[in-house]
Amino acid sequence: MFRKIFIMLAILIAATASMTQAKSSDYEEISRLVTWERQSRVRHLYDELANCYFPDATVTTSWTKGSASAYLNNRNRLPEASDDGTILVRFSPPIVHQYKSRAYAELPITTTRHVKVNGEEAVLTSFMRLIYSVERRNGIWKIADLNSINEDDTLESLIPGTDLHIDSNELQKFRASYRFLAYVRVKAGGNVSDDLLGIDRPEEIDRVYHDAEEWIHQSKN
Repeated sequence: MFRKIFIMLAILIAATASMTQAKSSDYEEISRLVTWERQSRVRHLYDELANCYFPDATVTTSWTKGSASAYLNNRNRLPEASDDGTILVRFSPPIVHQYKSRAYAELPITTTRHVKVNGEEAVLTSFMRLIYSVERRNGIWKIADLNSINEDDTLESLIPGTDLHIDSNELQKFRASYRFLAYVRVKAGGNVSDDLLGIDRPEEIDRVYHDAEEWIHQSKN
């Protein structure tokens, strides 16, 4: 009797371990996918970057909205980059929410780039949260959608003590979650939408998470 119970417990433990391993394997694969997407972009590994996305994927950032192919084809004109093309990115471990063959991952990142502000050298640092919607098709996880949420940013002179001559009244025209990014972009002759995702509009962020949860729970396998 005790031997049968022991065998049944051993089978149950083995089955549970197998299920846990399968789930961990998915989490690891998804985590690797989204972090490799960022690292591929930073290292200019464009073939690797493109391979992270499905052909029908979509991307929304501060400078582009539309198909992933358009995002990838504009890689040489990324406004985030400095004049020399350098952009430093640091990211934290992603948080993965998975249901069957769909998941979304939250990846906190910090980007730093050198920019010119009113003729002076400065450092622009942006704090963002990337929301990746990923899907497993034919056994392979890839990105189906990418959304960028602006959290905060800072602007400092590259050389300590240098006055950047920032007009505070002009600065107040821009939203708090990406104020300095917008300021720098406009001063450089460009533009930035006032309707980007940012934590200063929490109802819009709630909608992003609601849609992501709804999307993953539509998974049928």
